[in-house]
Amino acid sequence: MKKWSMLLMIALVALIIPASTAMVNAQGELSISKEADKTSASVGETITYTYTITNETDNVTISNIILKDDKLGTISLNGNDNITLAAGDNVTATATYTVKENDLPGPLVNTATVSGTDPDGDTITDDASFEVKLTYNKRLLTKATILRLSGVPGKGILDAPGLQKLFNPKSQAAEHAGKKDKDKEKEQLRIRQMTENQGAATGQLKIRQRVENQP
Repeated sequence: MKKWSMLLMIALVALIIPASTAMVNAQGELSISKEADKTSASVGETITYTYTITNETDNVTISNIILKDDKLGTISLNGNDNITLAAGDNVTATATYTVKENDLPGPLVNTATVSGTDPDGDTITDDASFEVKLTYNKRLLTKATILRLSGVPGKGILDAPGLQKLFNPKSQAAEHAGKKDKDKEKEQLRIRQMTENQGAATGQLKIRQRVENQP
């Protein structure tokens, strides 16, 4: 009996050890939340984003934690590009972004991604996005931007020197954009019709003259 009891104890120990090892080597879990000090903004305004990164595990330390924003690049964490968080710990970071004309018409959406390494050497990630509605005053925008927002096509609009001045709200540029091309097409059609009509009239005159000249 003693022999069988000893074998049973060894078997139980063999089952317990792998289970404990599995618990120690459990993968880590990171979470990130992202907020902003504004829900709407206009061109020239600065938005301050706040990021909170948390190690959600109970017993796993996560190292090499890096935070990146798709519009702001790498965000510093406590003065470093990467840090280590013990189980249950968190870190908060802030970054600012100034709204540009090219961000219009909006909304402004950017995504933050956090990554880290758990004790097994596996990379773990999480991401969060935030959306800010954009508003604008035509008096503060360039002609090029107004034309673009009005849906006027043309790759050269944003580079044309004459369109980089502030928009005149009394101007009908957006309404008249493309009108010259349409007027040009109408003029070309009118000239073509006049030419065709003139050619037909000349041909009829020649036929009439030949008929009259016949004996």
